[in-house]
Amino acid sequence: WMEDRRIGRQPGATVTRMQSERDRMKTVALAAATIVAVVSLAAPRCHASPVEGIAGWEGDGFDQGYGFAMAGVSLLDGRSISIPLRVNGSYLYYNYGAAGEVIRVSGPGSAGLIGIRSTRPWGTMAALAGGEIRWEKREREMPDGASSSVARGGIIAQVEAEFAWSRRLRPFLLANYSGSARYVYGRAGIRWQISNIDWRGPLTWSLGVEGVGQGSADTDAVQGGATVECALVPSRISLSARGGYKDSVSSNGGRRHGGYVGVGLYRRF
Repeated sequence: WMEDRRIGRQPGATVTRMQSERDRMKTVALAAATIVAVVSLAAPRCHASPVEGIAGWEGDGFDQGYGFAMAGVSLLDGRSISIPLRVNGSYLYYNYGAAGEVIRVSGPGSAGLIGIRSTRPWGTMAALAGGEIRWEKREREMPDGASSSVARGGIIAQVEAEFAWSRRLRPFLLANYSGSARYVYGRAGIRWQISNIDWRGPLTWSLGVEGVGQGSADTDAVQGGATVECALVPSRISLSARGGYKDSVSSNGGRRHGGYVGVGLYRRF
């Protein structure tokens, strides 16, 4: 289960461009149908396939962040080629400056994905795609506090990989595109396993470094920091924490910089 225990994250942002009502409803309907299809495929096989749960949160000093919880199964698990199925729920909150105002955006979302994973001696690589719906609320802080809400749907696509560079060092990569948000997120780094190299003990500790780039029509950001993970081997639980420096630029040219932190939980049943 080493290849599957890493914590993922999906981006959390939406854009100001408005679709026509007809096109938006078509997209939402397609996303909903995709999620229903993924759940329907996963349900009959859960009893025979490894089940995993992942949860995480990341926030920064700008009062913005993203949290999620995900459940998934892996069909044909244990073979060189397997089929991951996932459903998740998430919540985002962020803000940006526009025309002298501060706009606050928040909202829950849900998504379903299906993909293919290759597991080889050199590591693992997976590509997934599916549908996503997000219920977005935008509020102006000044002058009147007006707000608006809308449901947005679209495709979601993700690529993830981890490479067995050596017994201790494992580079990793995550890239995600959110169609409902028109948002791109990329994360890459390397982990160094510092204990329990043969995985026979109860705890395995790893340290690492990471770099992140993300952006939408509202804001762009780059960040870098350190990671620490602790795997509880008998329980198949992995806990992680990360943090570092983040530099963010909004659509009107405003710039903010400060720290970010994140936590994650993985459990394989």
